[in-house]
Amino acid sequence: MGQLDNQPENSTNSNTKEIETLLSSMTQELRDIQQNIVVQLARDMARLQAEQSRLTADIQKLQNQQQQIQSRQMQGGPGRHTQQQWTKQLAQVMASQLQQELSERLKEIMVAPPAPSQSLTTLDPNSGMSSPQTVNLNENAYRLLASLDTTLNTTFKNLQQELSTYQSSLSQQLGRMHSLQQQGEVILETLVDRLIDQLQEEATNVQTTAEIVTNRRQGLPVGAPANRGDRPEGTGTQSDRIAAERAAMAEVRTAPPATPVPSPPAESNVFVTGLILALLSSITISFQNIITRVILSAQDLFGLWEGQILAPGAGNSLLILGMRMLFVVPLMGFILAPLLYPNTWRDIKQLGNPEKRGSLWIVIGSGLFLFMSQFFIYIALGNIPTGVAITLFFIFPPVTAVLAWIMFGDRPSFIFVLATVTIYLGCFLTVSGRLTGGAPDGNLGLGIGTAIASGLSFAGYVILTQLSGKKLKLHPAPFSVINFSVILLLAIPFVIFGSTPGNFFTWNVLPENWTQLWIGSIALATTTLIGYALNNFAIAMMGAPLASVVAATGPGLTSLMALLFIGEGLGLNEWLGVLIVTLWVLGISVDNMNKQKKPAPVAAAPAKQGA
Repeated sequence: MGQLDNQPENSTNSNTKEIETLLSSMTQELRDIQQNIVVQLARDMARLQAEQSRLTADIQKLQNQQQQIQSRQMQGGPGRHTQQQWTKQLAQVMASQLQQELSERLKEIMVAPPAPSQSLTTLDPNSGMSSPQTVNLNENAYRLLASLDTTLNTTFKNLQQELSTYQSSLSQQLGRMHSLQQQGEVILETLVDRLIDQLQEEATNVQTTAEIVTNRRQGLPVGAPANRGDRPEGTGTQSDRIAAERAAMAEVRTAPPATPVPSPPAESNVFVTGLILALLSSITISFQNIITRVILSAQDLFGLWEGQILAPGAGNSLLILGMRMLFVVPLMGFILAPLLYPNTWRDIKQLGNPEKRGSLWIVIGSGLFLFMSQFFIYIALGNIPTGVAITLFFIFPPVTAVLAWIMFGDRPSFIFVLATVTIYLGCFLTVSGRLTGGAPDGNLGLGIGTAIASGLSFAGYVILTQLSGKKLKLHPAPFSVINFSVILLLAIPFVIFGSTPGNFFTWNVLPENWTQLWIGSIALATTTLIGYALNNFAIAMMGAPLASVVAATGPGLTSLMALLFIGEGLGLNEWLGVLIVTLWVLGISVDNMNKQKKPAPVAAAPAKQGA
């Protein structure tokens, strides 16, 4: 019995070992199958991704072609109906080609069987487990391919929808262009009709005047028909008609001109809006000067922001200027300037043309003078009060007028000479308060000298700006982009050179002050862009002369804001000097505005209206 009992146990152990061996071999084979299928699927995915990238490139090409067609359609022309048909045909041909290629690739993918694994042929035929597993894996692979096929079909449908959307948008734009053309034709017809009516009225008036003169010479009462009575019309009256017409023409020529119909005045709300925007622009620029003063001196802004982030000096001033332009240049070049003037970059590229390349130095020179002006005013604001520095800076209007007289022949008036003398008297009064009371917060001589140098540099910038306007006919938006870029390019080498200690342009920032310095630079850049945008909108609403008059309130407004925001008071002599300079700068601005409005008799009526 013992031997019989031991036999089943041995057989059971042997069977268990065979099953384990079989399971391990099957597991290995399944892993090999899985690895082979994964490799095959990875290849299929790579191929499909390549197809997707190619489709994306085709879509990009279609979009570029659609943009080119739109640009051609915007230019307008007699062949826009032909272009519309060509666009439709192109879209249909591209769509059919894409559909055909996708169908062929999908058929190749679906028809090509997966590569048989060598491990499948080595399985034990008695196991009975390999065939169902292989079938299941193949079914999963086909399911994945079917899902990819569905995804591609969906993508193709979306592409067709986008093409149809582009086609409909093109049709709408063409319809708008056609409607605009019809409106233009109607406007031209109306204008021609009005001109014809006016000419007919003038001809009727001339004819009536001729008849009146003829009646007077013939002794007929006024209003009686000429060439009527004892002599029939057209017989023996040719000389009389010629004489009457000559007399009528002479009488019309000697008659006083008719009172011109005044053009409708500008809407008061538009003017008030422009005035408010110009005032806000001046306030923003004044606040920018106060921020600079707080960064470079021991002044507290509203008691919330402690001043003296940097010590006043050449290197620190250049560091602030470079950090400020680091934000201003990209925002101005890519956002604000194209918003104000869409052709900004086109005009900048046109400066490379041979006919304008010789005058490019004017724009670069103006940027250089603006860089010097900003550099000097930063040093001045670090050493003397804000109101005093800005008052001394505003000596540039007389200097600008003198340079304009020398270069352009614009002779100054008596009011200008009187204003110049008074402005320098006001500057002396402003400085005298510092001379008697001292300048405990900085170097008085350095601050006064750099403020005056800033004004002189700004006068050079204004002159070159006028010269650029006459030679290059450049819009202010691209002109400002180039100027700010020149300032940034000039500041970067000085900042890099100043990073090494021991030279004149060395800058020094404490590690704990970097955050406040970046915040101050962002605030300076923000006020620069806001002030520029508000000034441009104000000029569009009220005109450049009146906007310059409002901007001339800078000294008084800056001094008042410095007193309110940072508690920086001035003495009696200083306030009197600021008031004198502000009033006479306003006087020079008004005088320049009147000069721009003078000239030809035809423009006399609009000049009175604008005043």
